[in-house]
Amino acid sequence: TYVGNDKNIRHSPWRMNLVCQFAAGLTVPEAMKQLTFLNKRMAPRVSNVIRRTANLADIRDGLQPSQLEVAECFATHGTHLKRLKIMGRGRSGTMHRRHCHIRLVLREIDFPTKLLQAKSVNQKRRWLGLLKIAREDYERAKVERDELAELEEQARKIAEEQNEGGDDKK
Repeated sequence: TYVGNDKNIRHSPWRMNLVCQFAAGLTVPEAMKQLTFLNKRMAPRVSNVIRRTANLADIRDGLQPSQLEVAECFATHGTHLKRLKIMGRGRSGTMHRRHCHIRLVLREIDFPTKLLQAKSVNQKRRWLGLLKIAREDYERAKVERDELAELEEQARKIAEEQNEGGDDKK
């Protein structure tokens, strides 16, 4: 599991929780797609947290976004700022500037379990399609990592040769 969070967001925790619960339970690409078209002010913020956490999973364990699902996503109360609310007839009250925190948990999709839990043929077809996409993404990322490692090795060899050549001139 990969945990992502965002703290001290100047937004109501109740309204933020609506956006968070909308993304919970979806696969990462599907959540990103849905949040792109969601007509809420903080949808891009939640999408950004999902993208950062998926990137963290790629860096740590090489998991692609198509292999991950949003296990949990919720908003909690942050520290509220008390401000003066001026009212008529010389009265005043306190106004609360609400803040919230987002907590997000991504986990790797267990495709065999999802296929067994699928109740209809269409659900099985959908999970098989997602499995195929996840495998293709994994193979593509593996090729890119291998190429990058090879290029870094070549750059290291060239740097060593230049260092040896520089020592001879001294």
